[in-house]
Amino acid sequence: MVGVKRKAADDIKSHPSKKAVAAAATAAPPSAPKTSLIDPNEQILSTSNSLFEYLEHLPPHALKLIYALPPPRGPLVAAAVIRSSSLTDIARQVALRLLACGGSFKIRTIVECWVHRHSRGNVWVALRRLECMGILNPLGLASSRDSDDNLLGVEEGDDDEGGNNEAKRNKLMEKDACLTQEFKVAMSAYLITSCSSPWPLITRPQIEEYKRQNTGSEHSKKEDGEKESKPSRDPPSLKELETYTQSSWDSVLHFLVGSDENDRGEGIKEPDDAMIAFLTQIGLMQPDPDYKGKDKSRAPLVITSKGYEFMLRDPEAQKWQFVLQYLNASAQHEQKDQIRVEALSVLICLGSCKVGEGFHMSVLGSKYARVVIRDYARFGLLFPCRVAGRNAFYPTNAVVNLVASSEKAGREASAIIGQSIAASRALEEALAAPIPSRSHLALVVQTNFQVVAYTRSKLHISTLGLFCDISTYRKLPNVIFFHITRDSIRSAFRLGVLADQILRFLHVHAHPMLRNGDQPLVPSNVIDQILLWDKERHRVVMDEVWVHQCRDDAEFAAARQYALDMDALAWGAAHTNKLYIHIHYAEQVSAYVRRWRTKKLAK
Repeated sequence: MVGVKRKAADDIKSHPSKKAVAAAATAAPPSAPKTSLIDPNEQILSTSNSLFEYLEHLPPHALKLIYALPPPRGPLVAAAVIRSSSLTDIARQVALRLLACGGSFKIRTIVECWVHRHSRGNVWVALRRLECMGILNPLGLASSRDSDDNLLGVEEGDDDEGGNNEAKRNKLMEKDACLTQEFKVAMSAYLITSCSSPWPLITRPQIEEYKRQNTGSEHSKKEDGEKESKPSRDPPSLKELETYTQSSWDSVLHFLVGSDENDRGEGIKEPDDAMIAFLTQIGLMQPDPDYKGKDKSRAPLVITSKGYEFMLRDPEAQKWQFVLQYLNASAQHEQKDQIRVEALSVLICLGSCKVGEGFHMSVLGSKYARVVIRDYARFGLLFPCRVAGRNAFYPTNAVVNLVASSEKAGREASAIIGQSIAASRALEEALAAPIPSRSHLALVVQTNFQVVAYTRSKLHISTLGLFCDISTYRKLPNVIFFHITRDSIRSAFRLGVLADQILRFLHVHAHPMLRNGDQPLVPSNVIDQILLWDKERHRVVMDEVWVHQCRDDAEFAAARQYALDMDALAWGAAHTNKLYIHIHYAEQVSAYVRRWRTKKLAK
């Protein structure tokens, strides 16, 4: 699986990649180490788990730039933030009430009159979230190092540190909670607008008008032998958008697991050089460390342990990792704030579109936005084409689901049974279709460690092969049977896969019908056994030691106490008067023993 040879590293680096993905994939030369200090805020941003968590960690001026974008982009972003899971229910109520009350109100009134007394402690958490998301002017809560649960000792009667928390609360009570001007204008515009699309749509009359006006000119061009560089086409169908997205993403995943041309399937090509360089730059692939050739730059690329972890993530998390690394790549750019504003606002606006709606590239406001659109198309988030004589793009399910999953992250499902029935129906339709979808995977893990996988995708088989025994699997038209064994799990551990990642993969892809009842998605005996196999690796820890044989009990007691004080003792056996000292401290302990013996003889 991993041994399939790929393009050598220097072939990829020398390829003239296309603009922004190439810029993201271009790393500094090894001979020029960076001496500048790493911005702590950039480190926090680089570990964000979702789109709105990333927004929460942005500096206030960047959030204000996003809210200040011209309508309908700025208003759409403001509305998406209000809907997101980054805000609590109380935070949404406070923001909307402030908007209706002119944008400003006394915090004392908010705490004492707007919220029930049993929930007053949650108001401080709500105000902090609003401040972090650039909705409220600074109150000093966002910079506090306390967790949400301990924020200012929010519980009534909590008076730690000699009343300091009470003094802080009283000081805050006298302040006004004021909406930022940028958010206030953007949210007000959203509430009064009737337009739900971020850009003007491509309409059917526009397409028909273009066809009518250019039918004669195209015929004359053919007679004269002229060629149109990018001929116009009809808008893509929903099926074509889904196929394009899945093929674009599957090409990356197949490349990671080392699938050959036969395993990839029809219509799935190898990623272009710019994308391969991007995979290397973000650490999912690396030159083969076992390459024996003289020229190490010709070593083929192989998947890393980080790449195996990536393979076991759910699809939305995988796509977010790509977008996150794309955003991180702009950190060293001089115009990083402007690039991030465009990238984030475009992404959120795309998430508010309907799949099948199209837009012309000319409607984008800046050159950065056009570059971002082209790069998102490389990730399969958009379908680029030429419609009505102009370059256009069509959002896909991938980008809509990416933003929607970020909005709903952390919320409890309100209709689990209904969602399970719908998911089951979608799975059955996908498996019964003449051309089966490669995007569906449903797992049933049984107590005998058998894994029943409802799928027809060779990529899913490769992924399950990371931790299942593939030598004995059985395959039916739409279902595959695997077994989880000790050897298969241990081989996954050797590849860098963690037990928690395996269990999360089994939970995320559990069959929808399993979510209806009270039974666990994965049997408890399977969970316990996988965790026990993981702990087997740490039962014995090898450590190099120096063994010292003491002459009597007094020497043993003195040397043992000295070794304990300096954390040098690995083990001591009192019945044999032997001490096992960590090898790094051997000289020091030996010198102490010699001094101790000298003093004893002197007495």
